[in-house]
Amino acid sequence: MKLNELAGQSGVSTTTLKHWIRVGIMPAGRLRNRTTAVYEQRHVDRARLIVVLRDSFGASTAAIRSLTDLIDSDGVSTLDVMNACQAFALGTADGVASDPDYEVYRERTHELMRRRDWRGYPGAAEQGLAHALAQASAVGLDYDVDELMAYADALEPLANQNVAALRPDGSPDEVARRMLLAINARARQLVAVSSLAHAAAAIRSAIDRGVAPADLAKPPPASGVPAT
Repeated sequence: MKLNELAGQSGVSTTTLKHWIRVGIMPAGRLRNRTTAVYEQRHVDRARLIVVLRDSFGASTAAIRSLTDLIDSDGVSTLDVMNACQAFALGTADGVASDPDYEVYRERTHELMRRRDWRGYPGAAEQGLAHALAQASAVGLDYDVDELMAYADALEPLANQNVAALRPDGSPDEVARRMLLAINARARQLVAVSSLAHAAAAIRSAIDRGVAPADLAKPPPASGVPAT
């Protein structure tokens, strides 16, 4: 396909595509003659991946290139790509794997993994959890392993479904794009459910203390069911 066809299929302007080629995050097309290059499906997949990185994660060109360089490396596996996407999405601080200040949180993470026979060491998700536990502790939410096990009980069945739905096939760029979209959507969903649970707990506490009416903030009745 020509550049304008690539633009049409990817939804990215030809000017932007040329810029991405110039800065090295999009491979150049194959020259058909001195003035014309042709492009393939891999260019469409790369453009769609870059759009997700740019629009959903606000990634810089340098950050995008760190991921695309890995994808373009010889011998990279699907698991390598998925781990890199987790690292990208989590934005874990440098040094979590070795900083002594994170030791207690690393051990909690490793104990959770041992209890559940979860694999992924060393990896972005493992280091991301240690980092998240440290951040939570800093604001007074110091989760122990038993509490983490309760979260894991709820999340593990969902994880199995999510991996099946992700379909780890296709080009590395397409696998990365689907993974990043899934991480973003899943994070928003979990934060929203957690926020709803916390709002409900606060309202219930106010009702129990007698400082709010008993029917405060009830959801609307199911469709076709009269309100009581």
